[in-house]
Amino acid sequence: MASAALFDLLPDFGARTQRAGQPPLTTKAEPRPETPVPQADIGALIAEAVIDAEAALEARLAIAHQAALEAQNQANADEAKAFLESFGSDVGLAVAARIDAMEAKVSDLVGATVARIIGGIVSDELQKRSLEALAGTIREAVGDSEAVRIAVRGPLSVFETLKASLGPRAANLDFVEAPGFDLTVAIDEAVFETRIAEWSSALSEALS
Repeated sequence: MASAALFDLLPDFGARTQRAGQPPLTTKAEPRPETPVPQADIGALIAEAVIDAEAALEARLAIAHQAALEAQNQANADEAKAFLESFGSDVGLAVAARIDAMEAKVSDLVGATVARIIGGIVSDELQKRSLEALAGTIREAVGDSEAVRIAVRGPLSVFETLKASLGPRAANLDFVEAPGFDLTVAIDEAVFETRIAEWSSALSEALS
């Protein structure tokens, strides 16, 4: 094998033996190309910042709205409570005032009714006594002279009472009906009057 022997005899030029004392050879590295720095997308950054700002603003507005709503609800509740309390107080005062007014009115009515009852009793008694005195005066006048005529003027109801108390002597009476409460009796030149109205007026003033 002649070819193989010749290859073995040829010197190796691929690798050189480094001499003693010679510095090692350095292989200069080729510079690598610089990787370009990507430029920031300004528009995207702005859009993202706007989205974040809007979200933060929306959150703050929601919190503020909720707080305002709670405050308004509390204010409404306080106003309703105050209204109910004042309404109850006003109703209580109105009822108390109404009761006082009713009590006063009832007291006045009772007092007036009692006064009318007492006044009626006293007036009836006064009328009875006045007519008795007047009838006695007429009897004396008729007893002195059977021909005497006695003029009587006043309300018919009172005259009927006087007439009934005189009996047969009532034939000497000349009656003229007139408005009022009193009877006026004229015997000759003497004039007599029951004065029931005057006594009733004085009694009403005393009882009022």
